[in-house]
Amino acid sequence: MKEQLIKHINRFVPVSDQLRERLINMSELKTIYKGRFLHRPYRICNYTYFIISGLVRLYYKKKEKEITDKFSAEGDWITSVQSFMKNVPDYFYIETLEKSELIAININDLQKCFKDFPEMEKFGRIVMSTYYVEQSERIISLRFHSAKERYEYFCKMSKIKTSRLSLGMLASHLGITQETLSRIRAEK
Repeated sequence: MKEQLIKHINRFVPVSDQLRERLINMSELKTIYKGRFLHRPYRICNYTYFIISGLVRLYYKKKEKEITDKFSAEGDWITSVQSFMKNVPDYFYIETLEKSELIAININDLQKCFKDFPEMEKFGRIVMSTYYVEQSERIISLRFHSAKERYEYFCKMSKIKTSRLSLGMLASHLGITQETLSRIRAEK
């Protein structure tokens, strides 16, 4: 399974034998069942996760309402970015929505790897740039697009099939009500 991580990274930067060995040694394969938490609020998120299989979401609660910030599936990374990058507690949950096979990498190991392998630092910049662009596009969509346009864009851009997501989670991610999402889906 760790070979999938190597192949993923190799798509962006060359992976030498030394880097391959470091990645294998510093990564931990985890099987996490549905409904389990990789991170909870008021704690520091010390890990980033590469998803081999399964579905994971990042969300926070406002009063008792859950607001989904991100979904990640096969071939994606997920972490609580602010906590992971700044080493501070945050308000996010990371929860598995399906049984998931993940590769966990500790921030300290990752930082040492960045220091020792400049190509990994480049890879880290690529991953963070991709995340930044996705978040920027999401903010623009929430501000300027209709509910229907947001749903259509999610369906077009996401490799996650909407059938894998609950109506409520998807609606919260899109910034709309479940009723509005139901109407949009019924139109198709």
